[in-house]
Amino acid sequence: MSYDRETLVAELRERGVAYLAPSDALSVDPPPTDEALLLALLDQPDSRLRMGLVPLLIRHPALAGDVERLAARLDPSLRLQLQTYYQAAVYLQRLWRSRLGFYLDTSSLLPDLYSAEMGLPPAHERHGKVGLYELADAWQTRSPYPFDRLAEMNQTIEHFFGQLTLEGVRPEYA
Repeated sequence: MSYDRETLVAELRERGVAYLAPSDALSVDPPPTDEALLLALLDQPDSRLRMGLVPLLIRHPALAGDVERLAARLDPSLRLQLQTYYQAAVYLQRLWRSRLGFYLDTSSLLPDLYSAEMGLPPAHERHGKVGLYELADAWQTRSPYPFDRLAEMNQTIEHFFGQLTLEGVRPEYA
């Protein structure tokens, strides 16, 4: 089933990813499960909305199980796309763990599910930096579009940090 952009923006906002516009988006007939939401985001033509998968996964590491179940049912092309967004979240979470810790509970990290399968460095290597760069290169190589994937991932995490800054620091750091 296909979902409109406004519904998906509202669903992301409901789950703590609020930097996407419009800020007054309403959810009409939302995806019934987290797996359905992940698939709907993956299926979006809007790349910013697809990149919303990254902060969603960082904010909710428990979604790793949904990603794993969903990936097992997808065709190889969609599976690779889902794994790419997931690994981006894994690497960015490791790279920015200290800064994220001011805003989120970072005791629960996303498990490194796909780096070996994708031929990428493990998430712990240089706090995810090496993997992030190699993921960006691999993503760029297989993409027909001339986007700078590393810049797109960095911009996404900066938008997320902007949102987290507006929400404020965790009480124990205030």
